[in-house]
Amino acid sequence: MKERIFNNWKTTALGIILLVMAVVLLFMRIITLGEFSAFSPTILGLIYVRDTVFKITERPISKT
Repeated sequence: MKERIFNNWKTTALGIILLVMAVVLLFMRIITLGEFSAFSPTILGLIYVRDTVFKITERPISKT
């Protein structure tokens, strides 16, 4: 698990940045606890997902 987090540093960094922003907004009372709890699965998912989510692959053009 630790290897996946450190090897896929792009999505981990994005998830940590979003987590810090969400916590700061929660403490500043800009967002509610309900909004934070709705956003947190996305943040935690970004921490553990592979970096291949951001890669754009070209599809071969079929000549039919």
